[in-house]
Amino acid sequence: MSSSEAPTSALKQRLGVFDVVAITVSAVTPASSVFVIAPFAIQQAGSGAFLSFIMAAVLALMFAWCYAELGRAHSSAGGEYVYAKRVFGGLAGYATFLTVLASMLFIPPVLAGGAATYLNNALGTRFDTQSVALVIVVSSYALGILNIRLNAWITGLFLFCEVAALLVIVVLGFGHASQPAASLLQPQMLEQGTLSAAPWALVLGAVGMALFAFNGYGGAVLLAEDMKDRGRTVHRAVLWSLAVVVAIEVIPLAALLLGAPSLEAMLASGDPIGYLLTAHGNETLARLVSAGIFLSVFNAIVAIVIQVGRVVYSSGRDAIWTPALNRAFTLIHPRWESPWLATLFLAVPSALLSLAGSLEQLTSFTVLLLLLIYLVVAACALCSRVLRRDREHPYRMPLWPLPALLAVSGAGWLLVTLLREASGRDLLIILGLLALSVTLYSTHGRLSPTFQKL
Repeated sequence: MSSSEAPTSALKQRLGVFDVVAITVSAVTPASSVFVIAPFAIQQAGSGAFLSFIMAAVLALMFAWCYAELGRAHSSAGGEYVYAKRVFGGLAGYATFLTVLASMLFIPPVLAGGAATYLNNALGTRFDTQSVALVIVVSSYALGILNIRLNAWITGLFLFCEVAALLVIVVLGFGHASQPAASLLQPQMLEQGTLSAAPWALVLGAVGMALFAFNGYGGAVLLAEDMKDRGRTVHRAVLWSLAVVVAIEVIPLAALLLGAPSLEAMLASGDPIGYLLTAHGNETLARLVSAGIFLSVFNAIVAIVIQVGRVVYSSGRDAIWTPALNRAFTLIHPRWESPWLATLFLAVPSALLSLAGSLEQLTSFTVLLLLLIYLVVAACALCSRVLRRDREHPYRMPLWPLPALLAVSGAGWLLVTLLREASGRDLLIILGLLALSVTLYSTHGRLSPTFQKL
């Protein structure tokens, strides 16, 4: 593709490792993961959710090492689809790109869908769930096109608020510990109103949900081109992001389970966080915590929107679309220094999704997409050193290829398990993405010199 087809506008290198970690951890939104996603894991596996999160953290470390090595060797704002294209070829690149794009389309409405409860708790209002989700998604896209340095400060400030909300849970839970510490290692769940041992199949099944709660640490690689050192320390940003996320999520989860005056009552409650706050706190404290959770959801979606812009910007630069779209997606706003049209690309469909479907259905489908992406990343990390000997790998994961093999095995097993339980609609959407990948690659990818040289 010639320069006339897509301007070679470059992203401004404004960020250090701390800035990237702040934006990345904000995109993970640890508070909303604990308050919105963790309750699903508790419903499925009871107190075994704690072990699900621990196992997911170990698996996430394998994926983080994969992201760290690939992000350093194939530094690009495109992230996963660039790795797939360079290691396995053009069609794999297109399929991965569409899967990543679909996940970025679904994640904001999934998170926003759980925010209305906490906004109403904080303000004592009764706002409609879908209306609140719509306002959050639209506002996040509006903020996402601003200067990334400014957004780093905004997300960092909001991140402080959500950590403060989680600290309340930690203090209340550990300060009023009612359950023995050993109970964290002895999974229990409610069965016909009484506590019984939770089957390990359910604990393992909740690992996918826990992975979703941690998801986003790999997003640090999408900001490699925004870093002052041109991405030479992006591997550190990935690993630090995961370490921070795991600590912020696992510690409050342990406090939540240990601080329950009655484990039976907590597991029976549809709102385990609210149960703990009611048991040990007061109305004012509950409102403040709810406000912090709401801000964390808003913060997360702003950070994810920033990542959306980088992926779509990269796709335009790599000539994945038509010439007109490629030009539009590579435009950098002269004042905000952001790829503003690329950032706004998913705004309308993401906003519409916030008005349709249940939170649980959107969450389960998003987990499928994320596992597909993890599987691709792990496979790329396993094969990159062998198939792309022409590319330098300055950062090399410890004990290679063992972490990559464990990541492939873990993602593959979870994916097969969840696909067996997936709805026909979800399977059709995934097959549709693959069919669209073949179509786009056949009509655009093979004809694009830029994409072929990527």
